[in-house]
Amino acid sequence: MTVIAAIPARYDAARLPGKLLLDLGGKPIITHVVEAALSCVRIDAVLVATDHEAIAEAARHAGADVAMTDPQLPSGSDRIGHALRGRDYELVLNIQGDEPEIDPKALDQLVDAMRAYPSADIGTLSAPLDHGQLCDPNAVKVVCDHTGYALYFSRAPIGADRDALIDKVENPMSAARRHVGVYAYRKHTLERFLACEPSVLEQRERLEQLRALEMGMKIIVVPVDKAPRGIDTNQDLMAARCRFSEQKVD
Repeated sequence: MTVIAAIPARYDAARLPGKLLLDLGGKPIITHVVEAALSCVRIDAVLVATDHEAIAEAARHAGADVAMTDPQLPSGSDRIGHALRGRDYELVLNIQGDEPEIDPKALDQLVDAMRAYPSADIGTLSAPLDHGQLCDPNAVKVVCDHTGYALYFSRAPIGADRDALIDKVENPMSAARRHVGVYAYRKHTLERFLACEPSVLEQRERLEQLRALEMGMKIIVVPVDKAPRGIDTNQDLMAARCRFSEQKVD
């Protein structure tokens, strides 16, 4: 199975423009993501799909292949789909370019799951919900069936006790886990997914994976111990810099 890690890396970001080029521990953020993907045993090549030459240069310097893409493409999935045209692969991992603390072992686990579950169209990850995240719309939740396939993803509290929600219990127990936004697509699955228009539920919740569920695709969800901390704001960046500084001291 030929596996490509594809990293959509758009320059513009509403809350932190040019964030992928910002310094984190002496390297651009995008460099950390590329290096994590390159360290995975199961990944054969790393491809960065970007609309900005400075990001492309940083990615090449880190050891990734680069494909320049149209800045007007509507999503990261569209960006990697465009970048992968004409390339030979069986499985692609869509890894977010703003998650420098992604665990390489989790990516290898995802590839292993796609091999172990041949009926799975897509694979993704989940981690335990932290305190207060069940009702946080910025924390995407997922509930699965007993075999590990996703039943639903939502920004709303799902899988929780009804009475606890009615009584507004501060942190009710839930069968949901936090969704970690890394995806493994089989080649034909990604092509089919991108050929379809955004679905009703996808547009309501602003979650691309709901399009796949509405299309009847099966998504295997691999549990991991923790979710990577993405960088969306300057506050996120400052916190990440503190963590990296602490690692150097240790």
